Amino acid sequence: MKKRVYLSEEPEITDSVTVGGTIRELRRRAHLSQGELARRLGMRQGPLCNLEQGKHFPSAQVLLRLAAILNTTTDRILRPERPPDSDVTPSRQPAPCVTSLDPSELAPTSPAARSSIASPDSAAVASATRDYLALEDICRVPRQARIPLQIAFSTAPSGMARLAAQFRTLFGIGDAVVFDPLELFENHGLRVVFMPLTSAPRLSFYDAPNGNVFIFINTGINPEKQMFGLACELGRILLYTRAAFLKEPPFGRTASADKVARHFAACFLMPETAVRTSVAQTGIRPDEWDLDLLLRLKHRFGVSAEAFNYRLLELDLITPRLQDELRASIKSHYDAHAFAEPGQSRRILSPNGRLGDLLHTALLRNEREAREISARLKKLAIHVER
Repeated sequence: MKKRVYLSEEPEITDSVTVGGTIRELRRRAHLSQGELARRLGMRQGPLCNLEQGKHFPSAQVLLRLAAILNTTTDRILRPERPPDSDVTPSRQPAPCVTSLDPSELAPTSPAARSSIASPDSAAVASATRDYLALEDICRVPRQARIPLQIAFSTAPSGMARLAAQFRTLFGIGDAVVFDPLELFENHGLRVVFMPLTSAPRLSFYDAPNGNVFIFINTGINPEKQMFGLACELGRILLYTRAAFLKEPPFGRTASADKVARHFAACFLMPETAVRTSVAQTGIRPDEWDLDLLLRLKHRFGVSAEAFNYRLLELDLITPRLQDELRASIKSHYDAHAFAEPGQSRRILSPNGRLGDLLHTALLRNEREAREISARLKKLAIHVER
């Protein structure tokens, strides 16, 4: 019986883990899912997964087919000029069976995000990032956001108000009241993940190669703060890309950047025209507000009582004295009820909606990767059910 010759018998060939990582990297660049590449190779997905993990060397026949499908050479696969993934070669650990951009290539957009890299959240955030990117590859969807994330603007209050109005126009909502901005973000390709976080209420990272972002929102805070935080992180991202373009320090003065991002969020979620119109329809005067009316109106915008109270003051729709009294009442409620909203809290309609849709599509294609991703997301308490 003729012995099958494996290329791993050649002494000069790189080790199997590096070869597997190279195959995985070339597959990712070709925008092929693991299942699709296995189909073209005429093999099951399991053996291909083992190849990418470095458990086996490819046979000569498989190597030649890989080179043809991936538009490369056998020498490029066996002797890469550099390690395909920095987290594979030094430790010689098998690469995970997912298609991904290394999370280290993402830029933290705030000090909190930068600090999270060394926090207990780091591994979970990196895993969620890899899995999200893998699902995008499996489903063959564009990775670039459908809105520009590098825009020139002034950081003065009036400049941030104009920027918020510009983004509402880009999202196609103008001055309309939108109860659930999460749908807007995800429908325009922004990646938003709701998951447990211990280091911060929210984190964001800029994906420069794809012109997109990752925004992570802590499931442990109330929905109003989650939505305000989502808009805040968009402001943070725009501040980061602006600083990069102007070659300024990425975070600037932290307190100032936080204030600017919060003002952007307030203008984005509570546009001046919409707030003034809603208040005018009640006939309320600046010195007549009470907590019940404030709660009724703030609920229309899906924001916290605290945020709406400050917005009323910004627009001179409430007297400073009355605003201060209501602020004290709201703070007292937060202190007594673990920061739960006074009155009825809002509900996020579909957290992790886009992530869940991608996973569902991948599972319909019977992708082994998708089943593994589903298990990892459940382990991280990232819920994707509608």
